[in-house]
Amino acid sequence: MCGSILCYNGIMVKLPKWSEIKNKFHKAKVPAHPMPVALRILFSVVLAAGFAFAFYWFILESQFDGAHGEIMEFINERPMVFWYSYSFVFLLTLLMMSIFWRTCFGLGATFALISIATYANEQKLQVRAAPLLPEDLQMASQAGELMEFVNFDEVARLAIGIILLLIGTWIFDRILRKTIGKDTAGQNFWERHAVLQRGACTLLVMATIVAAYHPMLHHSGETIEEVAWLGTSFDAWNPTGTYERNGLILSFLYSLGSSNLDAPEGYSEEKIHEIYEKYQALKEKDTTRTALQDKVDNVVLILNESFYDPDTLDEYYAHTGGDVVPNLHKIFEKYPSGYMYSPEYGGGTANVEYAVYTGLSNYWANTIPYSNFASKLERVPGIVSYAKKNNFSATAVHAYAGSVYKRNIVYDRMGYDEFLDITKMTHTAQENGQGYVSDSEVYAEIYDILTKNDGPKLVGAATMQNHSPYESAGYPVWHFPLQNKVDSWRGVESSFESISHADQYLADFLAKLDTLDQKTVVLWFGDHVAGAFDHHANSEDQEELNSIHLTPYFVYANFELDSLYSNAETTKQNADYGFRFKTEGVDLPTVTPNCLANTMYNILDVEKPVVNYLLDDVCAENPILAPVYYSAGGSPEETEALREYELINYDISHGERYWLKYDLE
Repeated sequence: MCGSILCYNGIMVKLPKWSEIKNKFHKAKVPAHPMPVALRILFSVVLAAGFAFAFYWFILESQFDGAHGEIMEFINERPMVFWYSYSFVFLLTLLMMSIFWRTCFGLGATFALISIATYANEQKLQVRAAPLLPEDLQMASQAGELMEFVNFDEVARLAIGIILLLIGTWIFDRILRKTIGKDTAGQNFWERHAVLQRGACTLLVMATIVAAYHPMLHHSGETIEEVAWLGTSFDAWNPTGTYERNGLILSFLYSLGSSNLDAPEGYSEEKIHEIYEKYQALKEKDTTRTALQDKVDNVVLILNESFYDPDTLDEYYAHTGGDVVPNLHKIFEKYPSGYMYSPEYGGGTANVEYAVYTGLSNYWANTIPYSNFASKLERVPGIVSYAKKNNFSATAVHAYAGSVYKRNIVYDRMGYDEFLDITKMTHTAQENGQGYVSDSEVYAEIYDILTKNDGPKLVGAATMQNHSPYESAGYPVWHFPLQNKVDSWRGVESSFESISHADQYLADFLAKLDTLDQKTVVLWFGDHVAGAFDHHANSEDQEELNSIHLTPYFVYANFELDSLYSNAETTKQNADYGFRFKTEGVDLPTVTPNCLANTMYNILDVEKPVVNYLLDDVCAENPILAPVYYSAGGSPEETEALREYELINYDISHGERYWLKYDLE
């Protein structure tokens, strides 16, 4: 080749100059009917508004399985939810258009995202009876396992459809730009690609989304006052119910949001390391304890739904019929036992469960840990992970839908190997043939797990029998009628009947454990009192208010146990904290749920995680960490241990998780 002449087999071909190629290229870009930028943007906005409506209607079609009557009912009952959700789709469409700066391709990209999201949501609802959640995006590494639950042909068709959609909209965009686009001949890179306009529009749309949906993304629980005008509610404990009321978009945004918690004063990596070193030194000096796997073969944790002791409420809710829970009182006489001060009343089960399983407290965050942050963490340390470190297998059992409180996500983060919800349990008979799964069935499930395989096992179980509505089991006879028909007396009497049956099932279960050759320990506790005691709930008397926050707990073993305290010591400590209930057999102090697992470790005299040495001080100095306990005034005692505990709680739940760099248990 010489200059711009190319010689090939004796034939000379003159090559065009680069400037000629560029001009020819740009000349080809000149549209037939060029449109000013302002009009093109307006055209795109109008197009986005129309297609966004179609996109959102597509989402509603998916949610209601094409039932147009139900869609119209949803729109009529929740018009603001409809328009607020539509606005998000509209802004999302504009964002895609701004990013790609291609009107049709932006529409195609938006519909592709929506198609993927709605398909994933449909599949998850079918397989797990739970909607798509932000936490599911963290499971990309398990895509191979998840593919087992979906139809490969459907996924392939979806993928091909999206590819064709994107190619088609890209071609259509090319045609559109040649028709009403702008003349780019002679323009530089920045002008041709409208970098300034594209960046400005993208930032404007993103800022609008952040401003409009800030209340959904930054909240502290179920109450979102900033969007009260929506006329709806959001249940952090029940994402499926939230989805049914509000649809995929708002439910997903609500779950994506998290509670904000300011860092405590003095929070730093250095401080967390200092605290760890302090309590690690205490652990190293404590050389007399036995390894967990050498002490017991099985550890069982049982949260008994809405189980309480009616004797603590008999001043106002006196009844006939005798002792409602006689077996519990016999257990009190035989095993280390006491009353837990539940921070919850009538609900909040998972909050209590979180505190027991992790040894952490919800006192400062005052939120719903499972839903608001635990499900977003990679690892949730506690009794389950510690048992796993000690070569225990771990199985969770919950006699209800696994998606409630996002247990299906959180249990995995805690370290459970297997989660048996109501869809996977073997024993699922309902109490009295109706209502919820009977406690006796849950106990049978636990017993099967303990006797099925060899090796040390941890089982964590949550029952449902006593859950509201308290009349759901439809008992033909209520044996404990109130002497005075006060408040919600039907709820009270039906609750008494339910826990009476649960009390018998508990006794039967422990009798079976007595026959096991495996050394088994059970930490059993009621999560909260049934929400039917209006007099106490509305009382301004702190003692009456405290009484509906007391639930029984005990540590059972099919081998000999010694309690940590005497009945007299417990009575005195309880009196110091304002508790004057009957104390027959009670020899463990009243504490909030964050202290329960540590109490079990100490009773067994087994090795325990480093953080539990901090809990020794916290639970001795401030056994009650619950806002309701201090509602009449006062606050926990400001001790060094409490300040350290607050820092650890923040670090693990909302902070940088420095603690987990050192504590690998």
